[in-house]
Amino acid sequence: MRAIHLICFLLLLLMTVPAWAQDTDEDSTEPVDPLATAQTYKDQARKLGAKGNLPAAWNTYEKKLKDAEKDTLEAGALAALELEGRRLVNRAGFLRDVKESRGPLENLLGRYDRSLRETAALMGLEIEPMLTGDEASARLIELLADDRLARQISSDSLLVRNRRLEAMVGGRVAAQDSIITALRVEVSSLRKGLWETELRAGVAEADRSAAESALTRRQAQEQAVQEITADLGAAASNVIQTGDGAIILQVSGLDFAVGSANLAPGQSDLMNKLAAAVGRFPGAAILVEGHTDDTGSRSANLKLSLRRAATVAGGLERRLDLPEGSVATAGHGPDRPVAPNSTPEGRAMNRRIDVVIRPLS
Repeated sequence: MRAIHLICFLLLLLMTVPAWAQDTDEDSTEPVDPLATAQTYKDQARKLGAKGNLPAAWNTYEKKLKDAEKDTLEAGALAALELEGRRLVNRAGFLRDVKESRGPLENLLGRYDRSLRETAALMGLEIEPMLTGDEASARLIELLADDRLARQISSDSLLVRNRRLEAMVGGRVAAQDSIITALRVEVSSLRKGLWETELRAGVAEADRSAAESALTRRQAQEQAVQEITADLGAAASNVIQTGDGAIILQVSGLDFAVGSANLAPGQSDLMNKLAAAVGRFPGAAILVEGHTDDTGSRSANLKLSLRRAATVAGGLERRLDLPEGSVATAGHGPDRPVAPNSTPEGRAMNRRIDVVIRPLS
């Protein structure tokens, strides 16, 4: 029973069909050799780690394949061997994906418990709050079995009544036909209700899967932001996540000569860290914004901030091997301060470069 529960749980974690589980031979018009296909499945299963993760299944399949190569298997057994090989590939790939999952087990358990309670709620059932894991799964199975039994008893009862009424013919045929019709409508209504319940369950599962996918992406982004913050250290005055999913790296540690858009010597390490941060989000839209303090004229500062943004954008493009002009730039001069310009510290914070990252949704 524990194995059944674990399998059900792990199936909830996979949102899409992985590449190793897709059948690539469905559209083929050429004859397929079951033995060659079975050998192909063995090779795929080995690459997915079946020998180490599923030793019993691997050894059994390998022995049957050797027997098949010696022509000691019947045609029906050979077809069954092909199906067994495909199952071995799927199981091996599934276990590999689970082992490579980076989420903590506590998160998996929480998602498992939520899924059990959502399923119970869809059927009008409730799992006791203190139950979790296998106990909650066992309780849900018990509740579903009881509910199914009650529905079956109700349906059987209606069918028995139907047969009895059909037996009572004679002078009351018309009345009995009317009652029988009503009972049949009731049975049909029950079946329709069961179908609608199953349909709602499917829709709810699709919505839950989409929500979990969005949550997973959000958690991965938050983890990346934490690592970027630690990597940039004091060079980044702030790392911001906006409500629309963008990430803003406010970098005040880049050093430019006064009135110049050229980076001062010794900035390569920080530029490499900025490029590494951007590289965490392949395909993301990148905007580099330049900012200055309010020293000097606004017009000159606007031009200077744009030139500095272009310098940083070009450095990112070279380090990430991006086409020239793929990183957008903007210069805001002194118009968007993050600290008062009345102190040296505040002016230093305002002389910054903002790297705005908008990851693919």
